[in-house]
Amino acid sequence: MSVSQATSFAFQVSCGWCDALRRTVASTLSSLYKGIVISRQLRANYQVAEQLAGRGDFKGMTVGEVANFINQKTL
Repeated sequence: MSVSQATSFAFQVSCGWCDALRRTVASTLSSLYKGIVISRQLRANYQVAEQLAGRGDFKGMTVGEVANFINQKTL
């Protein structure tokens, strides 16, 4: 094996390892970001449900029922 072949092989192995690491980190960060976005949406939906419960179209519904209804429409 020549020096250039050995260097090329080492580069391929190194790049493969870096690529796997990059995919793992990106996947983890993506999941974390989605969790944060969903959490904020659920909180906002609950706050809106607190204001709508028992009024208008939501008469007779509890805050939890209204929040569940809104969550189904927005998530």
